[in-house]
Amino acid sequence: MKKLLKPANIAFYFLMLLVFFAIGLYVAGLLGAGKNQGLAGGAIVLGYGVVFGIIAFISSFFIAYQIKHKLIIRFNWILLLLLVLAYGITHYRYLERQNKQKQQQDFKEMPTTETKTEPTAMRYQNLKEKKSFEEKDIGIGFFTPNFQKNKTLYFYGSVNLEKGLTEHSPQDSIVFALDENQNFTTTYAPPWLLPAQLKLDYGIMHLKVFGVGNDLIKVETNSKTNRISYVDKQAGAFVSWPEYILSMNSVEFIDKAKQTIHIKPLDYAGEVQANFDFISPLLVEGDWLYGLLLTDNRTETGKGWIRWRKDGKLLITYSLFS
Repeated sequence: MKKLLKPANIAFYFLMLLVFFAIGLYVAGLLGAGKNQGLAGGAIVLGYGVVFGIIAFISSFFIAYQIKHKLIIRFNWILLLLLVLAYGITHYRYLERQNKQKQQQDFKEMPTTETKTEPTAMRYQNLKEKKSFEEKDIGIGFFTPNFQKNKTLYFYGSVNLEKGLTEHSPQDSIVFALDENQNFTTTYAPPWLLPAQLKLDYGIMHLKVFGVGNDLIKVETNSKTNRISYVDKQAGAFVSWPEYILSMNSVEFIDKAKQTIHIKPLDYAGEVQANFDFISPLLVEGDWLYGLLLTDNRTETGKGWIRWRKDGKLLITYSLFS
């Protein structure tokens, strides 16, 4: 009993408790135990630390009883070193997060009353014109920012996809606001920003997507120069090409003289003979689209399958509005 109450042994018990409490917190972080858990996330992470600490604290009594006093002293120095390292790393990451939050706050506090800025390219974009990506990489879909919920959308430059969002600093941003008619507009935006689709008064801003990560989405921020940036995955929604096409009011062939309607989604299937002006999408299956053939007055003249893409290139134009 006297052995267990020696000063070195008592120090050993508490060092084991503190070190393994810290280890438990890091394990919870690596496992993502508290991620997307709201207010319960902190309690879950803390629970990992408490469980690890208690198990280590109880185990330390058995260890101290079994091994020599000299080894206990060595273990104490090792544990103390680990505790100092854990504190140093934690404090450094805390300062880093504070710095990033300050940078983001600086973005939010940009002056918005004296000067209303808008991307130069965005001023002249006619959103009612038909869109196509002929001869371009069409990507995998579109990102639609939730600017009803988030006043600011941050753009990130070079990123390390192995790190979380909070470990990156924004490169630029776009700041949304409501005008006197309660329509969305921008109070600040980069001059190079040109989304694939933009009509803020209708709540529409679509950025072409080339990749989706755990925390970040790779988007095209200028449809003319193909400029690439990254955005927070949680700041909006990703819509795949099939879903996007199905949301269109209508689609048309890029070259009606060279493209045909088929009775099945096969190049060698029979052709549908019908006069039509545009197609209303009903189903997207791989590279094929099934839809209603309609005239300008929306009279149905048939149904059929068309290729909407081939070899990564778009074969149709589309319109969000009638």
